[in-house]
Amino acid sequence: MKRVSWSTTLKNRQQIRAYVQAGEEIAVMFSDIRGFTSYTAREGDRAAYKLSRIHEVLLKEQIEAQDGIVVKTMGDGIMAAFAELSSAVHSAVGIQKAIRQRNRQHPAEPIDVGIGLASGTPIVTEADLIGNSVNLSQRVSSLAKGGQILATEEFTHEILPSQGYRCIPLGKRQLKGLGAVRLYEIAWMAEVARLTDRNDKFTLVLTERGTLVTELAKGVRTRIGNTATMPDKSPFSSILQRGMSRLTQAIVDKSLSAIGIAREQPIDRVDLSIGGGKVIVRVGKKEITLHDVDMAQAASFSDKLVQMRRELYPEQAEEQTKTG
Repeated sequence: MKRVSWSTTLKNRQQIRAYVQAGEEIAVMFSDIRGFTSYTAREGDRAAYKLSRIHEVLLKEQIEAQDGIVVKTMGDGIMAAFAELSSAVHSAVGIQKAIRQRNRQHPAEPIDVGIGLASGTPIVTEADLIGNSVNLSQRVSSLAKGGQILATEEFTHEILPSQGYRCIPLGKRQLKGLGAVRLYEIAWMAEVARLTDRNDKFTLVLTERGTLVTELAKGVRTRIGNTATMPDKSPFSSILQRGMSRLTQAIVDKSLSAIGIAREQPIDRVDLSIGGGKVIVRVGKKEITLHDVDMAQAASFSDKLVQMRRELYPEQAEEQTKTG
C-alpha cells in the first residue's frame, strides 16, 4: 500500500477548508460494510475487527489516491471528503473495483459496501464535517445496495456528464428526516444487462466478463432461500408462522455469502428460470427469488444470459442441447 505523507494529508485538508470558505461545494462520501452486524454476531468480535481493518485500509488507499481525506471511521464505515467532486467519483469507483478484486482472491470472506455521494458546503472543524450534505450522504449510503454507488441529483448533474460515467435514474427516494430526494446510480461495471424488482431491493447485473452480480439492499426480508407458508389460521399456526418469519429474517440478515452464495458468480454456475410473476436464480442447491419483476425485462435478461453462456461455454451449451 502506498502511504500518503502527513504533509499531503494536511494540504488536502486545507484545500477542502479553503473551498468551503470560498463558498464552493465539496464532495462528501459515506461507505459502510453490508451485513457487518450479522457477521460480527456470527464470527465474533476479533474476526469482525480484522474485516473492518481490511476495509479501512483498502478504502483509505483509494480515497487518498484521489486527494481525499478520511474524516472519520466508524467500525463498519468511513466518512471522506474531497475538494473536487470528480475525485470523489473516481475514488468511489476505485473502491468498488478494488473490493471486487479482493473478493475474487478471498471468496470465502467477501466484503460488500454501499457508497453514498453528496455535495455541499458543510462546516469544517478540526476533526469532523457538519451539515446537510453530511447527513444527506449518510442517508444515501444507507440506501445503496452492496456494490452500488448512489449520488444525489445535484451531485450527478454537476460532475458526471463530463466524466463519462453512465448514470441510472432511480427516481425520488424517501430519506429519513430529509424528505424525498432524487437519486442516481453510478454504473461502474461493464454491463450487458440488468434486472431489478419494482421495489428496487434486488438487482441482477450481467457483466461483460461473463459473471452474474447480485446487489442486495439493506434490510431485505423473506427473499432468499426457502420460506414456508401455512394457510391454517389456528393460534398454533400463527405462533409457528411468526417463528418461521423470525428464522427467515435471521437467514437473510446473514447476507448472501453466509448462506453460500457469492455476490458475483460465473454464469456457467447459474441457472435462471422465469414464471409465476417471479424470477428464480439457482446457484447449486441455493436459490434467490425476485418477486414483482417486469416479465418482459426478465425475458430479455434471460435471453442475453443464455446467449452469453453459449458464446463463452459452447461445449456446455452443446451438452445441454443433447440432454434436452
